Amino acid sequence: MSKRFIKQTTAAVLLTTSVLSFSPAALGATNSAVDQAVNKTKAELNKATTHYVYPSLEEKLVSSSALYPVLNSTKKNYQAARKAVVTSKLSTSAKEAKLKEIDGLYSEKVSGGLVPYIDAYNYATEYLVPIMKELEAAQARNDFAAVDTAYHKLSYQLKGRTAILYRFSGKAARDLLLERYKKPADAKRDEMMVPVTIHMSLVKINDLLDAGKKAEAKKEFGEVEALLDRLPTAASNSFIKALLDEVAKVKVAVGEATATPQQKLDEKVGTLVKALNASQFDNITAATGASNSLIIVVKKDVGVVDFLGKGFYESFIKELGLTKVNGLDPTSKEAATFIASKFPVGTDSLEDLKGQTITLPITVNNGADLTVDFTILFQ
Repeated sequence: MSKRFIKQTTAAVLLTTSVLSFSPAALGATNSAVDQAVNKTKAELNKATTHYVYPSLEEKLVSSSALYPVLNSTKKNYQAARKAVVTSKLSTSAKEAKLKEIDGLYSEKVSGGLVPYIDAYNYATEYLVPIMKELEAAQARNDFAAVDTAYHKLSYQLKGRTAILYRFSGKAARDLLLERYKKPADAKRDEMMVPVTIHMSLVKINDLLDAGKKAEAKKEFGEVEALLDRLPTAASNSFIKALLDEVAKVKVAVGEATATPQQKLDEKVGTLVKALNASQFDNITAATGASNSLIIVVKKDVGVVDFLGKGFYESFIKELGLTKVNGLDPTSKEAATFIASKFPVGTDSLEDLKGQTITLPITVNNGADLTVDFTILFQ
């Protein structure tokens, strides 16, 4: 067989194959594969929002972590379908029609549904929830400064960032997300608005008093008094009760009332804290807590006897105006024995006292006798 014949035969086969590839049968097979990819993607895209909408109809919110696999799969198959269309042998108009169809569905179901739902869920759980917990924890421990800080964080979020909670399709899921996260946050902000305003005014008043501006302080206190009727009842709210105690102290400070023995003791505790932090700064940091209490943060492990005998107990007696401990002379051996009995067995050093609370019945006299159970919390 001649080389010329072989070349002619090969050329004929290649030509035939090329022609057949453009035949209706061949094109039909190619188009069918593209249609299958497109239809599969359309079905997946149409289901994208159902993964969070259907559960919401049963009052269930789907977590973002449960939806990421759905999102990743949908994106992958959508991109594969687009590629199949673009690289197919379809006409330009047919390609454009199919791309428009799946692009429109992707925009509606993924860009306008699944993705913004995930963003909204993440925002609610990663921003609103932690701030709410921070605010409630500060409120529970009557930490006014921390309440102010958390309140302003929450207000900032609610004022400018919660639009993200409205951007996804699916009314049932949107309403449920708002009910679970935004409405409680709105309610907490409304609840704390007046207490925070009052506390901020009290801080301002104290600053004015420190600067010798008593007239301005009195004027500011008048604004505080105008807000008191808007506070929740203190009967079942320890935070409001503590805030009203602060108001009462400031009222005395601005000269609008005479200090009660309890208010005088509270003021003395503040003086004690300053004295301890000046003399015991290597060993501890002292801080005020609720009325009739003192917080000791242990910095250095020293013996309990050394701690009590080298400055602490002397300052405790002097700064508080202490006259009795459990009805005993605070400097007597009997008082020392009683105090020792209040410490847990086996306690030798401050490190052993971390997490412990010591309660002492004491009597102070700052113009009149006052007997209270005074607690010292070691941290």
